[in-house]
Amino acid sequence: MTEAVRTIKPGVQEGRVWVAFTGLLAVGWLVLAFVRVQAIRKLGLAAGGTTFISDMTQPWRAQFNSDFGLHLLLVAAWMIFRTRPWWLGVLCALLAINMGGMFTLAYLLMIAIRAQGDMRTVLLGWRAERAL
Repeated sequence: MTEAVRTIKPGVQEGRVWVAFTGLLAVGWLVLAFVRVQAIRKLGLAAGGTTFISDMTQPWRAQFNSDFGLHLLLVAAWMIFRTRPWWLGVLCALLAINMGGMFTLAYLLMIAIRAQGDMRTVLLGWRAERAL
């Protein structure tokens, strides 16, 4: 085990950093939930897809949407990699792609709490034991 890997768990597991990490995930989820509810209230659910696709004509919006889409695919691939059984990873990946941060932040909060500060488990899931 490398020195960097050995120091991950004790550094994160100690109090304030871990509370800040999980707290930030929870606050981020609440902010996204509020913004989503406001968007649905004002524009309706169907406007989300229309806005995403039609804004691709504006170069900066196209850049942002492409960046976000690739980010979602990366997160989805990571979820499939770390989750066992594989079909549950695929389900999580599909939810992450369709729901974005609303699902991803909740997923991260859940696995962070389950891992009890062990970032190897957060990042690697069931493979963390083999990484020792």
